[in-house]
Amino acid sequence: MRSRIWDLGVGILGALLLCAPALAAQDGNGDKNVVNRPLATREELEAAKERAGATQLAARIQTRLTDGDFHRGDRIALMVQAESTLTGTFVVGSRAELILPPTTTGSLSLKGVLRSELQTKMTEYVARFRNNAVVRAQPLLRLSIQGEVAKAGIYAVPADGQLADALMAAGGTTQFAKANKVTITRNGEKVAETAAFDTDLDALNLRDGDQIVVDSKRPGGADTLRITALLVSIAGGLYGLSRAMHH
Repeated sequence: MRSRIWDLGVGILGALLLCAPALAAQDGNGDKNVVNRPLATREELEAAKERAGATQLAARIQTRLTDGDFHRGDRIALMVQAESTLTGTFVVGSRAELILPPTTTGSLSLKGVLRSELQTKMTEYVARFRNNAVVRAQPLLRLSIQGEVAKAGIYAVPADGQLADALMAAGGTTQFAKANKVTITRNGEKVAETAAFDTDLDALNLRDGDQIVVDSKRPGGADTLRITALLVSIAGGLYGLSRAMHH
């Protein structure tokens, strides 16, 4: 009896040891997803960094925690109730600062601020100039919407929106769009594919400059889309290089 119990215990222990690398890999992949998520919170990033130890992933996470998510040219959609001058889309300056029109004065530094922290940051800032202000702040992602959409191009889309919102910014899909088939590419490489238009952009780990390509059911449509995506990825690479040279 004891022998059987011992054998069973050894078997369970062996199975756990065999599963450990797979579980560790899953945790690692999860942490990579966290660092890439547009709306990751500071708590999530700090926890992922602690699990990552002394690795390149930990260094990437620390860079994001220190520098924040906002850089020159990024756009923010702001709505302040009953304040038309403070309602609109505003562009981040060269020093990661945001300058708003009156009734505000000076500038707001977004250095070290994450997208997930923008709402709180903007609410506190506007409250310095207007009591009981109702504020809605949304970080925007600049995405290239291509393929079977009415108006292909580059659009600024709320990071907390859904894939359908990005497609609607481009006028919606055409009659030749393949039902619920969208590919995400980055620098010419496929990074994700989804069949659900209600997928959150945050869950797709999108970055500025990513391409959303709606597949086509036209004859030869796939080849046309591949050529278009390649041209757009080249343009996106040049855009990224330009941003890097200015930082």
